[in-house]
Amino acid sequence: MNILQLLTSLNDDISIRAIAAHSKILKDNGCNSYVFSPLGRELSYFKRWGAEIVGQKASSEDIIYSKATIKKICEVVSSKSIVTIHVYDKAGYKAALLVNKTCSIKIIMSMLSNSSEQTVIGRLNKTIFGEFIPQATTLVPSKTTYRELLTRYSRKNIGLFHVPVPVDLTIYDEKKISQERTISLATKWGMLEKPRHIIFTKAYFDSNKWQNQIIKLSVNLEKLPENIKPYIVVLKTNANKSRLNEFEEKYLKNRNSVLCLMDNIADLEAALKLSSIYLELNPQNQYYSLDILNALAMGNAVVSWENDVNKELLPSEYHNYLTGNGDTKKLTQTLTNLLQMNAQERNFTGRTSRNYVLNNFNTKNMEELLIDAYSTLSFRKAS
Repeated sequence: MNILQLLTSLNDDISIRAIAAHSKILKDNGCNSYVFSPLGRELSYFKRWGAEIVGQKASSEDIIYSKATIKKICEVVSSKSIVTIHVYDKAGYKAALLVNKTCSIKIIMSMLSNSSEQTVIGRLNKTIFGEFIPQATTLVPSKTTYRELLTRYSRKNIGLFHVPVPVDLTIYDEKKISQERTISLATKWGMLEKPRHIIFTKAYFDSNKWQNQIIKLSVNLEKLPENIKPYIVVLKTNANKSRLNEFEEKYLKNRNSVLCLMDNIADLEAALKLSSIYLELNPQNQYYSLDILNALAMGNAVVSWENDVNKELLPSEYHNYLTGNGDTKKLTQTLTNLLQMNAQERNFTGRTSRNYVLNNFNTKNMEELLIDAYSTLSFRKAS
């Protein structure tokens, strides 16, 4: 079986990792994985996992599925004898429907960017499927969301499967990240002169709630004793100018030595190695975060809001690190307790993190789940 995987954006890290893992599983089972994506450094990453690049846009911008792009995808489908297109977001699914008008293909989709029931099924029913719905197999990474969807929707033409996204442990392994990489990043951040614990987090500038929470948290942590006072490193990822200006205006009014706004970085692995704590304050409830799994794989403790999906992604030992959404007081206390850990306790936390990911989210564990989903497309495991 030949599978074509559509990647809409190189900023979609969870889709990139899923495509790589799926490519390896397909290759190991005697099938071919082809990738159509924007042009960027991730292409060599796909090849290393067994995929072949068959088409891409001539720049690193996101793909817009124009008539010309759809025509090019159809040419790939024909020349490579593609029988199935695997898509990873709503835009990719719309493109697959257009391709299906010209070429007879089957569709499998992994809705990864937001796995809430409304996005995965409810919104698709209203805005995409309409009256003419080709058979679609849907992969849902969260077991919690998958169970909810099974009880709420019973469309015969939507096959639901629980398939988590495995972590690439060859990348997120602190032993394989050189000292030169971490020193270079620490120098860029100005942290060699005054070493501190680093709490690493991603920004959600489009949420006023997130902005207020991160500022309030930084003000609280500024009051800690100097020997445990951290840096909260916040990446300016995907922030438009107006949102960034709005945040910086609030931030400057509360400026302190704890909250550090950093530009986008190319070496996320080194950033996680420098960190001891990963803070996930995503304002979306029940969000499946590959960032959490990557941080665990690097040995970070993870602190986040309490919900069923986060409980699923974190080892049981970490469930007391979860707190009610918006409870900044408890969040401050949880982080303070972690910052006060001695070296032995911190090493134990790191081992707990890595072992949990290694045992529960590796590619081998995902293989059976993915193969089961592909069986709905007449896929058979190679002997």
